[in-house]
Amino acid sequence: MKNFLIELSVIHLVLVLAYFFILRKEQYYGLQRLYLILVALVSMVIPLIKLPKLFQTQEVMVVAPTLPFESTEAVVFAPVSVQSFWNDQLLFTIYLIITGMFLLKFLFDLFKIILLKHKSHLEYTDGYTISRTNHDLASFTFFNWIFLNKNILSHQKEYGVILKHEEAHASLLHTYDLILFELYTACFWWLPSAWFVQKEIKKIHEYQADTYALKSFDVDHYSSILISSILKSHGLSLANSFHDGLILKRLKVMKQKTKKMSNWKFGALTTLFFMLFTFMACTEDKLVAQDSSSSASERETFTIVAEQPSYEGGMDALYRHLMNEIRYPDLARKNGVEGRIYVQFVIERNGTVSDVQTVKGIGAGCGQEAERVISKLTSFKPGVQRGRTVRTVMTLPIEFKLDPTKANADNNAEVSIVVGELQMKKEKLQLDVKYADGSWKGTLKDNDGNPLPGANIVVEGTKYGRVSDLDGSFSVEAKESQNVIISFVGYERISLSR
Repeated sequence: MKNFLIELSVIHLVLVLAYFFILRKEQYYGLQRLYLILVALVSMVIPLIKLPKLFQTQEVMVVAPTLPFESTEAVVFAPVSVQSFWNDQLLFTIYLIITGMFLLKFLFDLFKIILLKHKSHLEYTDGYTISRTNHDLASFTFFNWIFLNKNILSHQKEYGVILKHEEAHASLLHTYDLILFELYTACFWWLPSAWFVQKEIKKIHEYQADTYALKSFDVDHYSSILISSILKSHGLSLANSFHDGLILKRLKVMKQKTKKMSNWKFGALTTLFFMLFTFMACTEDKLVAQDSSSSASERETFTIVAEQPSYEGGMDALYRHLMNEIRYPDLARKNGVEGRIYVQFVIERNGTVSDVQTVKGIGAGCGQEAERVISKLTSFKPGVQRGRTVRTVMTLPIEFKLDPTKANADNNAEVSIVVGELQMKKEKLQLDVKYADGSWKGTLKDNDGNPLPGANIVVEGTKYGRVSDLDGSFSVEAKESQNVIISFVGYERISLSR
């Protein structure tokens, strides 16, 4: 959703800027109207189209089982989305509330028009319904309903002019445009270009209606009626009303001769549409963490963090802090439960910790105890990607050990918590792998024969690779001449070659 809104905003802003500098001062009102309608539609459609990526870049391609992993000598890192879940939720909630308010206003305005029609005296002529309103409103049109002020009598000289002008709005289907742009602005209210287009399309409608009416009336006569009608409908003095921006522009446009539009403008606008389509539709999303229910193809495309997170005082300080704070659970101690767990958590952009979870545990409350202590950490320096801080996943191995001769003791003297020891042991991975059809495929297990998720499999000399899935399986494309390096925190690296 976030990527859709960002791409829509970029496309709309760029195309509206092109209109402002290239097309706005032209007098081809039908073309201008069509262009603005296409801008609204195209900006919503292009972000939904995803074509194969045209421009390949050398980046690490990571398929993540739950959250993405990337290994270093001590811990496991990988970038996730820039903003936290709760911030995104809050922003989305605010967006929905404001959008709902605009939509309610739209429905209320629609209701007022329908109510006004039912309270008006109706006349039928040439396929149009003329509503004589009892309110001091300016004349306007809604679909085939033409609303005229009750003070405009059929024998008055302005009646024919105003009626012809409003018939133009009805015959040219201007109401459909207004509804489209009202809804567009309600949904994308933060876009300044959306508000500009809404105002611009109304101006174009008036120019088109003036052109239509001038086929039946003299310019000077039509202009005088237009001025008189506007002054009466707004109840303004001559000085204030005559300097109204739109009326002056309409009078000026009426007396101008239409100039031929330059061919280069058509070419420039067409090229711009094509470039935006190519760039937006053929560029894959980056830095987006998918949930575990997504398919592998949907979870591709993660980028390595340029500057990895660090703990205040270094990793040794982190290990000491955790070993001092984590307590051996009574249930685990009494039942002789021991072993190694892996705890995964997210380092936020402000250095705090969130989304703490045990990705591989031993039960008996060991994972919960580690999660309790890790969730209170606050002294991290966040990871940096492309000059900006990002949320980053970190995975730590924690080992719970018992003295087998005193497993049921009631104090912690007989137990130990070891954090980070795996980085020094460098144990060996169990690997079942083969090369076929241009890819290395296999399964990774730890020393106990359990599947090992999150191990990095990278083609040597490149930034391309994968991580092992929840069942320890992996597949990575590589040429026969290329070596593939398998690594995971606490284990010796393995090099695969033909």
